[in-house]
Order: sequence, then C-alpha cells, then structure tokens
Amino acid sequence: MTTRVPVSPAVLEWAADRSGIDADDLYATFPWDEWLAGERQPTLNQLEKFANTAGVPFGYLLLDEPPRIELPIPDYREGFGGSVGEPSASLFAVLNQSIRRQEWYRGYAQENLLPQVEVVGSADHMSAVDAAASMRESLNFEVRERFGNWNEVRRHLVRSFEELGGLTVVTSMVDNNTHRLLDPEEFRGFSLVDEYAPLVFVNARQTLNGQIFTLAHEFAHVWRGFSGISSEDPAREPRSEVEQWCNAVASEFLVPARDLRIRYPSVARFKLTEQLDRLAQVYRCGTLVVLQAIRRDGLARFDDFDAVYAEEVRRLESLAPSTEEGRGNFYANQPYRIGERFSRAVISDALEGRTQLSEAMRLMSFRSLSVFDKYAKNLGIS
Repeated sequence: MTTRVPVSPAVLEWAADRSGIDADDLYATFPWDEWLAGERQPTLNQLEKFANTAGVPFGYLLLDEPPRIELPIPDYREGFGGSVGEPSASLFAVLNQSIRRQEWYRGYAQENLLPQVEVVGSADHMSAVDAAASMRESLNFEVRERFGNWNEVRRHLVRSFEELGGLTVVTSMVDNNTHRLLDPEEFRGFSLVDEYAPLVFVNARQTLNGQIFTLAHEFAHVWRGFSGISSEDPAREPRSEVEQWCNAVASEFLVPARDLRIRYPSVARFKLTEQLDRLAQVYRCGTLVVLQAIRRDGLARFDDFDAVYAEEVRRLESLAPSTEEGRGNFYANQPYRIGERFSRAVISDALEGRTQLSEAMRLMSFRSLSVFDKYAKNLGIS
C-alpha cells in the first residue's frame, strides 16, 4: 500500500522558492501542478526525495504554514538592493555544517590540551588602526612581507590564520556539489567566534580581490570577538557599528594609511587607473580597496566619487577575473573547501581510532572511503 502524506501547497512553494530549484526540474521530477492544486498528495518516498532536492529538513514539509527561520548568528547583511530576503537553503547548509565542524574541533582542541587562540577578542576596545596593525603583525602581512599573485596572497592569509589556531573555509558551493553554488549577493562571508576554534568562512563566488577583502573583514570580526554574517562591500557604509568597524579595519589592514601617505606622491602624476594598478600591486589587494583608501586619507579630490567608483567597477568587470577557488584538481581544492587545519585534525583523530570513520567522512562531506584515503595521502597523512 502506497503511503501518501498531506502537505500544505504553501509549504511546498516556500521550500521550492527558498531552495532555488529550477521550475523545469520541478515539473520534470514531480507532479508539481497536482501537488500545488491539492489534487494529489505526494508519497512518502516522493516527499523525502523533494526534501533532499530542496535541501529542506523533512519535518518542515509537514507544517501547516511556511516556517519563519532565523539565522543562529547575528545577521549584519543589509542587502545589495537595500533589503535582505529569507536565508536560502544553501546558506543554512554551509552555516550549519560550519557550526558542526567548529563544535567538533573545539572538543578536539580541549581533549588535546591545545591553547586558546589568543587573538580572539583581543581588539575589542582598540581603534580600527590599532586593530589592523595587530592583525598585520599576527598574520605576517606587513606591506614589506607581501609577495606573489592574488592566489598566493589568499593562501598566505588562510595559512597564517590557521597557524594561529583558527579554522578557515573558502568555497563557492555546498559540500562539493557544483549544482548548489553560493550566491555572493546573499552573503560574502561569516565568522563563528570561539576561543578554541574561531572559524572564518569566505564565499568564493566573488573575485579573488573580493575574497581577500572578505578574509580581512571576517578576521576583524574574530579580533573584535563578534560572530556574524556579512555582505561587506567597501563602497557602502553599513548601518551597524560592528560592520563599520570591521570594514575600517579591513581597509587599514590592506592599505595602511601611514604607508599610503608616503607612497602616494610617487604615483600622483599618473592617471587614476594607473595609480590604482601600481598601488594594488604594492598592497596585493583590489583596486577598489585602494581607491577607497585614497579617498579615506584625503589624498585626491573627487567631484563625484560614486561615478569614479562605478567606472572602476566597470573596468574590472571587463577584465573578467576568476571567481572560483580553484579548478580541475579536487584534492587540491579540499584544503580550501574544508580547511587544512580542520582536515588534518579529523583525519588524524579518525586514523587513531578516536573519531569513527563514518563521522570523519560526514564532517568532511566525503561519501567514499577511497576519497578519504586519497585526500589523507594528498595531505601527507598515512
């Protein structure tokens, strides 16, 4: 006997809208019209399949009305169009996954008598300038220490934070699912502050320059001691005092005012785009951050700064920079998508028998033991 489950059409529509499932896929996979019209109820198997496809907990589909779900951390997003909609299933998926990983690592750190991460909350009462200086020193990112291309800069910042005891995730998707890409207009990153396991997440569906600014912004959250999810944009002044401070710290971290005032006269004779390109090479960050810093420090006069900024955005878009965290090599991408410090801890704990292999694979979103083994070998763990 086929078991059918009564489901509210409004809840089904809510789940479909929230997940972003393509309408054609819905109609091709399910008797969608009949479900919405109430002419037929889904079978238990169909509803379970829909829940998995939509990335929605099965229990939510049994409610009479669509649930109102709030994020488990402070939401500092203000929206790129002035408003923020309900969080998507993909955002909830990566956020909840990050919370599970952080909770596991916190237990691991305490069991192994690892020290607390000293930088957490260390800049709570500092000015943005002092906090940025602290971050540059701790992350070995003084201007004279910067080198390489933008990929190498990102790698340096990620590894330096992990060397302090932090966890990082830089990814453009949920798990390794290329059909569940993250929306950079929904969020750019988030931070989960914890004394033993501060975690910084960066949405890699933005330019490398954007990822570097997001890293700096989320590091500032850790130094301040405030968790939160952000849609940071150096072009906009956020309403939140915390976000204002974190943006100011990120700007000063990447382009120190004192250093810029010394360097700017040597490039002032060039046209603006060349000024920006030359200084971006020095500071190893995006030209938009440099442009904001020139304005911040009053080094050039702009009659219509918004127009100048928009023109630079158009110039950058014409260059079509990559937004992916890496292509082609699955195992080379995993230290970004999972975090190398976290990966090494989970793998070592599993191989020593303290964490079950099934739990280790779940934490790292691996479905195959062979993938687990090959990734461990790729990290030099046997």
